[in-house]
Amino acid sequence: MASGYDLQCITLSQDGRIYQIEYAAKAVENGCTVTGLICKDGVILASEKIRQSKTIVTNSNPTIYNITKTIGIAICGYLPDGRSIVAKAQQEARSYKEYYGLEISGKILSDRLALHVQTNTIYWFNRPFGAVVMIASYDKDGPHLYMIENDGNCLEYYSCSHGKGRQYVKNDVERNDFAIRKKNVEEARSELLKILIKSYEGEKETEYDLSYITNNTKKHEQLKKSDLSELVKLLKSQVEEERKMEVDN
Repeated sequence: MASGYDLQCITLSQDGRIYQIEYAAKAVENGCTVTGLICKDGVILASEKIRQSKTIVTNSNPTIYNITKTIGIAICGYLPDGRSIVAKAQQEARSYKEYYGLEISGKILSDRLALHVQTNTIYWFNRPFGAVVMIASYDKDGPHLYMIENDGNCLEYYSCSHGKGRQYVKNDVERNDFAIRKKNVEEARSELLKILIKSYEGEKETEYDLSYITNNTKKHEQLKKSDLSELVKLLKSQVEEERKMEVDN
């Protein structure tokens, strides 16, 4: 039991835990699945979105945002918290450009955002963010992928995922010694999106966001909504056929 140690995020429990941060982590774990992947010629961000109501306009709740021409962010968990981090990232990118005359790198941006997120865990009048962000960037030495946890911890990854279906996605991506990482962006994005579709076990309608940076363009681009909807429709039909075959067998 928390026994009063969860009233503020500045209080350590007797066994050294910060319950407020753990509660925030639970909010992320129960959120829609988001994943990122470094592949043969670039980096991909993909996210799942559940339509809570049929009256919601399609694609009115984006989970992937452009920060600069070469940096994109995907958010997982409590979306308003994630958008607050996105706003901070855009502010940091603008101020860095104004002060230094250069575009901010993914590494510098992720370090600054990690400090911002961690700041919300050390003052009693703040609460930890109930969101995790993944940053895809293209720097001088190629594509990079970072994930900032809700406690402010920031690490660079070849592949990362969070949300309800994170374990399923992780297992599929790691299958056959990360075979998906040896594919190019065009091939890997379809396979990654298919993995996301397969990871969802609910009955509500789902939508998806997908973006990528390739070695050729070196720009963060989101797949056009029309192309994405056609691709999702095709992949969902393939998943349904595979599931029917499994049942028949």
